[in-house]
Amino acid sequence: MLALMKKMLTVVGARLSPHSLLQLQMTVNHMRLGRWMRDRGFTVSKRSPTRAAVWDAVARTIADREVLYLEFGVFEGDSMRYWSRALKNSRSVLHGFDSFEGLPERGGRWTKGQFSTEGRIPEIDDPRVRFFKGWFDQVLPTYTLPPHDLLVINMDADLYSSTIYVLRHLRDYIKPGTFIYFDDMNHLEHEPKAIDEFLSETGHKFSLVAADRTLAFVFFQVSA
Repeated sequence: MLALMKKMLTVVGARLSPHSLLQLQMTVNHMRLGRWMRDRGFTVSKRSPTRAAVWDAVARTIADREVLYLEFGVFEGDSMRYWSRALKNSRSVLHGFDSFEGLPERGGRWTKGQFSTEGRIPEIDDPRVRFFKGWFDQVLPTYTLPPHDLLVINMDADLYSSTIYVLRHLRDYIKPGTFIYFDDMNHLEHEPKAIDEFLSETGHKFSLVAADRTLAFVFFQVSA
């Protein structure tokens, strides 16, 4: 019976378009993500309608603090513009890291070079904002974190390799109270895999602060 079912799946698959197969895979990914969240004790009492609403849940509580905001995966700068407006303290610092040449490798549905701006860096009229152009493993070893009262990390690097590199590099600065946002949780082989490894390696624990309806956009806070 199992062999027959597998045969029928191959017959059906042969008749589906690549787009339809991708949609089916995405459906399964979301189901797996729901299970991943449950297995780790992450529950969402109320899901936010948009990514901006997920950000709002944290931004409104820290707007006046002296925040060091680090963003990995800037692209065209939309999220940096949001946080530039949201963080009100003049001593806050906002630093964005990106090659601006797209992804360094292929991963899942993403292709090498995807999200390239052809080297163009966003223009944001805020003296607190600064961008560091280059691959993370080339830029971060020479980067020194400025003084801060609270660390907020925006992980939008998409790929497992990029995400785990950043988390490991910043492990000495990530401590209870730190906020970490992940922008592509619905690909378990990338950000969720990096989270599992980081928590296992460090002994830290995350508490879920806010998430959107699909659980793709999630804000955590380090609780231990």
